[in-house]
Amino acid sequence: MRNALIPVIAAVALLIAGVFILNIQLWYSARADSLAGARYAVKNMDTILAEARHATRVAKAIADKGCGLEGQYQLATEAALQPHLRTILITRQGKIDCSSLPGNRMLLLDVATLPDDPLLLLPAKSTVNGLPVLIYQIHFAQSRVVVTMSDRHIRDALGIPLKGVTYSLRVGNSVLATAGDVTAPARERLGRVRAGDYPYSIEYRYPPLFSLTRLVEQGGGMLLFLLFIACLAAYALYKYLNKSTLPEESLRGAIAKGEIVPFYQPVVNGREGTLRGVEVLARWKHPGGGYISPASFIPIAEKSGLIVPLTRSLMAQVAKQMNDISSKLPEGFHIGINFSASHIAMPTFVEECLKYKGSFTRRDLNLVLEVTEREPLDVDERLVQTLNVLHENGFAIALDDFGTGYSGLSYLQDLHIDYIKIDQSFVSRVDEHPDSTRLLDCVLDLARRLSISIVAEGVETKAQLDYLNRNDITFQQGYYFFKPVPFIELIKILLSKPKVKVRVE
Repeated sequence: MRNALIPVIAAVALLIAGVFILNIQLWYSARADSLAGARYAVKNMDTILAEARHATRVAKAIADKGCGLEGQYQLATEAALQPHLRTILITRQGKIDCSSLPGNRMLLLDVATLPDDPLLLLPAKSTVNGLPVLIYQIHFAQSRVVVTMSDRHIRDALGIPLKGVTYSLRVGNSVLATAGDVTAPARERLGRVRAGDYPYSIEYRYPPLFSLTRLVEQGGGMLLFLLFIACLAAYALYKYLNKSTLPEESLRGAIAKGEIVPFYQPVVNGREGTLRGVEVLARWKHPGGGYISPASFIPIAEKSGLIVPLTRSLMAQVAKQMNDISSKLPEGFHIGINFSASHIAMPTFVEECLKYKGSFTRRDLNLVLEVTEREPLDVDERLVQTLNVLHENGFAIALDDFGTGYSGLSYLQDLHIDYIKIDQSFVSRVDEHPDSTRLLDCVLDLARRLSISIVAEGVETKAQLDYLNRNDITFQQGYYFFKPVPFIELIKILLSKPKVKVRVE
């Protein structure tokens, strides 16, 4: 469950982080686009007001000469030629002096009360046709030139084609949007771009920090890509977690279910061919894959700390099975189990071993604690005392895989060792060549000088058997005699009472 939940959480976190980053990027992009649109609206408005400024200059020249029929014609011509202007008025002392409309008419209801500001937004109620207008005006002497611009042209200038963004023209405390009448300014915080040459600004609402619509419409493709990456990452993490931890979890379950079962490697008297004992080996009786070699799971057990409960399970099974066939076991029958350094160092180790010994119905069995040399053993006063206590209580101590690991000679000096088990890498060198036994000769000579019994492992050929017999190596084990066998096969071996000349496969 944990191995499935972690990848899901990681995928969701990765997707959320990706969506967050994507949203921030789209938000910044939307802000930049909104700002660019406002600047473009300023440019449009400046173009319109440039026409109005030019029209005021023409109107001022006409006013200086005096406005007659020719002046009216010139004003009407100027208003008609400028695409964004509606009317041009010249007032003198508050009265209409000249207009671009026929008959000096005007669209404004009350020109005399207009404020003196150069730029004004007038609502619909201030005009004859009921439409808001923008006014640009100048004053000189006692005269005034008033240029009106249609709301339609203003709204066209504000109509920047950006989805979700609307712009408004603000002049003083009046605002004209792309629809509706002139209104008062909004109280909310708005984006604003001020014009450089004219007293107005373009306002717009900032884009929201998060917008699902924006994410889907502008980042839909990236969202699908993020979803794909999150799923891919979850799958990769799931495979990695299961690769690195699933064997440990499976092994823990196998121990709990009793799937780790003992196999027995018979130990024989090489000269007589009689069965003298067994070394207990672990096999994983996998429900779907048959028996699994210890090379596949013992390293995992040692690394994860499961080697201790695994060994305890083997001890309990061995005691029960040996009790079931106790009447068939020869006197002094050896039963050896390999213990890891971490297990031996546990405070409860002595108690566990004594309980193990007490669970056998036969009291004449030779129980052997095999200490492997392939794993470093911290030889201190506590360890020496532990093994001495067990030795005093009838356990034999064997040093397994001698000569292949760490400090075999140091162990022989510091610990009370009853047996050394010569690793098969030494025995396998023995052949018909006279120089093939030099290294093994040295090991055997050392053991004799220390008065330590020897067990030879990995005997596979007649030449190896003959060599060991010539050197009085009594206890031997290997495929030449027997392969490691399950409990049922061990019973058959005990009942058959094989001799060395009979090789049992």
